[in-house]
Amino acid sequence: MSGRSIALALEHHLLKKEGALLRHVMPAEWSAGLRRVARAVYLVWDARAYNRWMTAHLKRRQARYNGVATPGLLSILTPVWDGTPLSYYRELAGTIEQQNAAGHTEWVILNNGCQKPELLAYLEELQRHAWVTVHNSPENVGIIGGLRLCLERARGRYVLPVDADDWLYPDCLSVVSWWVRESGFPPLLYSDEDKRIDTRAVQPYLKPDFDPVLLLNSAYIAHLGVIDRVMALELGAYSDKNTEGSADWDLFIRFFAAGKAPVHIPEVVYGWRMHPESTADDARSKPYIHRSQRAVLQRYLDLRGIAQDYSVEYSPFVKGTADWWMERKHTRPWPAVLVMLTSPSHGKQAVKARDYPDLTSVALPLDSGLNGLRAVAGEGLVCLVSEDLEIDRDDWLWDAVSLFEKHPDAVMVGGRIRNNRGEIVSAGLVLGFEDGVGCPDAGRPAIDPGYFAQMWKQRSVSAVSSQFGVIRASFLRELPADASIAFLGAWAGAAALRLGKRIVYSPFLSAVSDVNWDALVTADERERFRNKNRDILPDSRYYSRYLGLSRESAYKPV
Repeated sequence: MSGRSIALALEHHLLKKEGALLRHVMPAEWSAGLRRVARAVYLVWDARAYNRWMTAHLKRRQARYNGVATPGLLSILTPVWDGTPLSYYRELAGTIEQQNAAGHTEWVILNNGCQKPELLAYLEELQRHAWVTVHNSPENVGIIGGLRLCLERARGRYVLPVDADDWLYPDCLSVVSWWVRESGFPPLLYSDEDKRIDTRAVQPYLKPDFDPVLLLNSAYIAHLGVIDRVMALELGAYSDKNTEGSADWDLFIRFFAAGKAPVHIPEVVYGWRMHPESTADDARSKPYIHRSQRAVLQRYLDLRGIAQDYSVEYSPFVKGTADWWMERKHTRPWPAVLVMLTSPSHGKQAVKARDYPDLTSVALPLDSGLNGLRAVAGEGLVCLVSEDLEIDRDDWLWDAVSLFEKHPDAVMVGGRIRNNRGEIVSAGLVLGFEDGVGCPDAGRPAIDPGYFAQMWKQRSVSAVSSQFGVIRASFLRELPADASIAFLGAWAGAAALRLGKRIVYSPFLSAVSDVNWDALVTADERERFRNKNRDILPDSRYYSRYLGLSRESAYKPV
């Protein structure tokens, strides 16, 4: 592995995955070179465990996905230009040739204004395969233009956009074909992915099932996309030059806005290569990414007819990167009541909710139970706030309103709570984690972005803590009468799963507390919760079935 590759991988790793933890063990006065060596050690150690797991998992996949791609089902789309290193392109071609000996999958290649003689010669060589078609553009028409030309010339029922410098696992086409058939030929599918530094696989992204909340925060379903070709043409895929650099995200938002939900293929079949020109390394390598992503989100707001109530702003949690927040303007508030959860051991604190008019506030003892909460809930939103909390932002309620507004199936929104030592105590909860329900991020430094920066992104989760959350008053009727207020988040999560409703985590609901909220829940209630919900535990919708369910194995493939 080259020194440059190591440096690129490490910088990405620092920003996107375990960087905050590394800052705690590497003094600031260390030289850049020494820090990169330390990061290299960490990355290699992390990658070795994943590669061992993936090697074993590929053997398990052979038994399940032992068929071949259906003729006429799939077309791979690959625009090629001079910036693609020929060695990477040869490696991609080798992975496709290896699994497409029967020629059932079409490969549509665009010569996107290439001038390099060696690359042109290789394009000519590839055409020895009957299943490869090379089309020529006299000039580089860009990412959007190149993908559109490939889409218009493809003949398969589904198209798979694959960058010329990326990599497909040797069973990719079989896995994709199996899921397309088993899922009843849905309009859109997407897979898990990892990244590649030379020949080493790193940073596996074992993704959640389709999550429209996370989709509006990141293009997490980009690789590998499996797209109904005719539907893509009907929805105007790859037609807006303003989204150059965010072609995948624009396409997925178009499908989502049209009511077309994708199916998740819970298998890593795609490797996104990290090198200086790739956004797998750093989106800042392509400055137009910022403009294009803003354009994608603005189109979504326009299509939903809610643009007048929102502005697309940079995320306050990630400085200088292409991360976004659709900020709700402080107009047209929803009816809400703020319930201050009190106990004899704490004094009541004032709660801020900036520019939110006519917010009724009541105090309710924690031991009042669900019936007591229902009695003061009203008909709109119920804001549950433990009296010991020190809330970070005073626009938290507006953010909760925005999530209920954009996602009508949402019934509860919650946030993250940290202690005074700066450690996460609670964030998104997973049903089935540890003793029935738990937070895989507990103990993480609050400055750590978490698994693929998910701590800083709005997203769907199994459940959230009732220590700080907003719930629809009408949904309280769906919860068991003997549920305690302290454990209300878990019961709400189980009820939402059964009813097809949504629980949402938002980093904009953020607070400090040194109260051990979990200690307020009795062992009897936890046992009752487990017994009543054994049939739905663990919940693998938003926390991959391949990730560990204990604190020690959280976010690790097991």
